[in-house]
Amino acid sequence: MISIDGGYLVFHDRFDAGWQLAAHPDLRKIKSLPAKEKNSYIVISIPRGGTVVGDVIARQLNLTHDLVFSKRMPLPERPEITIGAVSEFGDVTWNNNARRLNVINKPQILHSKVQQIHESKRRKQKYRGQRKPLESLSGKTVILVDDGLATGATMKSAVMTCQRFSAESIIVAVPCGAADCIKDIRGIVDKVICLSVPYNFDSIGQCYIFFPEMIDQEVIAIMAKYQDVKNGKIPNSPYLAIQSSSS
Repeated sequence: MISIDGGYLVFHDRFDAGWQLAAHPDLRKIKSLPAKEKNSYIVISIPRGGTVVGDVIARQLNLTHDLVFSKRMPLPERPEITIGAVSEFGDVTWNNNARRLNVINKPQILHSKVQQIHESKRRKQKYRGQRKPLESLSGKTVILVDDGLATGATMKSAVMTCQRFSAESIIVAVPCGAADCIKDIRGIVDKVICLSVPYNFDSIGQCYIFFPEMIDQEVIAIMAKYQDVKNGKIPNSPYLAIQSSSS
């Protein structure tokens, strides 16, 4: 269920946001494509929050779902400020905050970079389970999903990872985001789908009624259902079961 607040869309939770994105005409049409053409699409989400949204989209469109591991880099003395993001390969995407504050080469920032690289690798090992490593996206159209865009650093890092895997094209799909960030992302991908762009964007959480912190076990439970995906058959989501039992 979506409500309107101050001229922009507010989602009940990440599950609702995923449903609304999957219903967007540019994504909904994928569901009715011939099997051969549909198999060229894949949902890639950024954990943790993006994985709930991506799971709903993947199930609604009957696509498989995988992960890329980009980790936000906070300013050490003010962790609420994002200065960039680091990929699972150690590639760093700095944002305007990092350049404005002139912190890129400071020792504590370099130390933070190493910490975030380790965290990305930890998540990759833990969340993927027994699934084979993602090695190539050649010939694939990636639907790259997160639960929102604030500074865009994490998304830019994820885009770079998909490009590194030779994705044929990239569609970024997010429930909400800041206008300037969306404009930046549009310049590096084939399409951006964003449902809510608040005029005075403050944080992703302002676009949700229920926006809890997620834990590792939630991501593991969702992705465990994709361990043995074959022939494009997408399993039911444990998150859906949780929602149904609590409604």
